[in-house]
Amino acid sequence: MVRESRTAGKRAIEVVEKGYVRFTPENYKQVYLNWMYNIHDWCISRQLWWGHRIPAWRCLDCDTIIVARETPTKCTKCPRSRLEQDPDVLDTWFSSGLLPFTALGWPDATRDLEAFYPTSLLITDSTSCSSGWRA
Repeated sequence: MVRESRTAGKRAIEVVEKGYVRFTPENYKQVYLNWMYNIHDWCISRQLWWGHRIPAWRCLDCDTIIVARETPTKCTKCPRSRLEQDPDVLDTWFSSGLLPFTALGWPDATRDLEAFYPTSLLITDSTSCSSGWRA
């Protein structure tokens, strides 16, 4: 798995080394390459007792894994309905990004959600971390 991670960024490294992508200021090129050459797998699940549960269920009869938005009532492979949800929760970094959605009414386009994630302006300069996007 680690070997796959290190080769996954091969094209991303290549375009920078060949000059197709340039960094301003130039010193960020080396920071980027150091990061890309040393990619490590990141576990999205930790053994926490609270948080957003991973939306995956296992059929206890045929071992099929089902990933779904809503809790499934039966297996998608066999006619049985003995399903068990994965007990793990998502990593806290990942979960922190979900908080506005869970608290502001997603998937409905609520006024609160629109105010928190405006899509009329996208700023990508180096002095701002703001971005607008629609879920």
